[in-house]
Amino acid sequence: MTSSAIPFFVFQILNGEMHIVILSDGLCRLFKDSRENIKKRIENRIFSEIYPEDMSALKDVWKKFLNGSSDCDIVFKKMIDKKIRALRANGNMRVMDTGEKLYMVWFDDVTNILDDAIKNDIYYDKMTGLFNMTAFGIIGENERASMKKKDIVPALVYCDVRDMKAINEKYGFAKGNGVISGIAYVLKEVFRNGVISRFSDDHFVVLASRKGIEQKIERVCHDVLNNPMGIPVMMCAGIYSDTKNDIDIYAACDRAMLACKSLKGDYNIKYREFDREMFNVYHKNRHVISSFEDALKNGDIKLYYQPIIRTVTGKICDMEALARWIDPEKGMLPPGQFISILEDNRLINKLDFYMVSKICESLNELKKQNVPVVPVSVNLSRINFEICDVVEEVTRIVDEHNIGHELITIEITESAFIHNQSFLASQIDRFRNAGFNVWMDDFGSEYSSLNTLQEYTFDLVKLDMRFMKNFSLTGKNRLILSDIISMISKLGVNTLAEGVQTKEQLRFLRDAGCDKVQGYLFSRPMPCEYFYNKTVIFNDLHYDDFERSDYFRKIETTGLGFPALPDLPEGFSGDASGTPSAVMEIHDGKCKILKANNAYKKFLSDIGIADDLIYGDYYEWERQPVPEFLKAVDECIETKNTVYIYGLEEGGMKVNCQLVNIAYDEKTKTGAVLILIVKYEPIAK
Repeated sequence: MTSSAIPFFVFQILNGEMHIVILSDGLCRLFKDSRENIKKRIENRIFSEIYPEDMSALKDVWKKFLNGSSDCDIVFKKMIDKKIRALRANGNMRVMDTGEKLYMVWFDDVTNILDDAIKNDIYYDKMTGLFNMTAFGIIGENERASMKKKDIVPALVYCDVRDMKAINEKYGFAKGNGVISGIAYVLKEVFRNGVISRFSDDHFVVLASRKGIEQKIERVCHDVLNNPMGIPVMMCAGIYSDTKNDIDIYAACDRAMLACKSLKGDYNIKYREFDREMFNVYHKNRHVISSFEDALKNGDIKLYYQPIIRTVTGKICDMEALARWIDPEKGMLPPGQFISILEDNRLINKLDFYMVSKICESLNELKKQNVPVVPVSVNLSRINFEICDVVEEVTRIVDEHNIGHELITIEITESAFIHNQSFLASQIDRFRNAGFNVWMDDFGSEYSSLNTLQEYTFDLVKLDMRFMKNFSLTGKNRLILSDIISMISKLGVNTLAEGVQTKEQLRFLRDAGCDKVQGYLFSRPMPCEYFYNKTVIFNDLHYDDFERSDYFRKIETTGLGFPALPDLPEGFSGDASGTPSAVMEIHDGKCKILKANNAYKKFLSDIGIADDLIYGDYYEWERQPVPEFLKAVDECIETKNTVYIYGLEEGGMKVNCQLVNIAYDEKTKTGAVLILIVKYEPIAK
């Protein structure tokens, strides 16, 4: 920290006296004196050589700073090297784990800014004293021409802070400004012969010799990360080597910016050089932005649906709404080619609200055609929450179309929850209080955190399709997926697995307790106007009764293991993981297995049930247990009490089991129970 280019010092107050702990090289250069002399003057006469008219204000700010009532932020004039310079001092106090207080003060030389305000407005950035964009264009163009005459290859370096918004939110704007000022000092120290500019916010541009540029960027990233404020600041940079001279300097800066933006989300790479492919991507991006408004107006962005299947019935219980852009020039644009661009340019709210409106229109049309209606889920970008009141806007659109809130499900991608957590939590509560279901999308992506499940209230969690992409019945992800599903279910939250492509995956997910699935096994996304005919007539999929949703939800959130009962009868033992257990539905004296664990399947095999029934698609398989069992089931459903059965004889086995009431649907006179086979053994001959 002592070698930092940023002018700062750190001190303690011990027994009423100031003791400097750290004093940087940058402060020595600013004050144009040795470390020993500066240290002695600050400790003994901190207000020496201060311009008299600034003395009173500075002492007042300093007193409040030392007693902890406010941070330090003041501009004052001081004699340096026999010249009056204007300095801006920023400072804050930290309490260490030991209880000790450390004070830090860093400085900006703002003399030029104060000397000529008019000139500054035209040429200089007020905060850093660097050239602004206007000055960079003039001075940089001249410097670039001069470099080429000397056979020096110019390079434009576009520097950006990764997630400056999060730094401002966490540490405050005063410290955020300190970060910006610190970066400016580091750039000036590393690129001493370069032309340096702050273009806007946390974006800096440097014109320098191409030779050794990578090493200089590495040094900038290192020094900024190890800043004296202790704030973890990560930077990235794009490089454009100006080997021709066919574009102006601003266009060259744009190319360096494209290279920098290509690093979005990749924290392992600090810099990247511009190439032709980035230029092609840039033109595609420009096409998206320039064509977007017309695409909405002309209906080129279409509403597609993909069915979501309830695992215990094999029927459609929800639909996911997806946007597909049919461009007159480019043809079908996949979402990956326009969603992130609209987010970056803060246009995504227009697309999302357009989709909500189209969903409502579609649902009203389905009702007119007497087609079964199920809830439709729509993904809302986190950017929307920064632009407008999303809850109010969605509610307005849905109410204008006279659609019940229970038919619209809000999906929010898990990565959104690393930004402004408390605010998003309140928005989720507002949606749910208004009658909308809220789902977390893409759980299991790179942002996954169990804290998200702990801190937010969701109705369902969607498991990222990468779980299914690497699916193996003997692989690690089978164990991980089972535990994730079990954990989420115990929270009373439903689960949905994306990317299901095989019956093997479906069977595993159903018996692992996953409540809903979607994927190409059932249907690809299709235009909303063809959805019903395609799914029902061609794919032979049918709809669940939406009015029975509460009944199914109770079944879905029932895990396959012992419930938390206060005590069990003598002789009942074993743990949930190895206990044969299943959920069974009863209607008109007939039983249907809805889901079962592997231990229960083995039990069925041991009592003589054929394997092709046990391990097949048993949605329509109606099991016929012995009369004593059916009688106990009826008692369990009628009394809603747990029922224990001892010595039940079936398939040559003596069985002890426990029945737990789960749900009853009055409309269809159908009940569901959890079966736990606690003990079974061959009947003694």
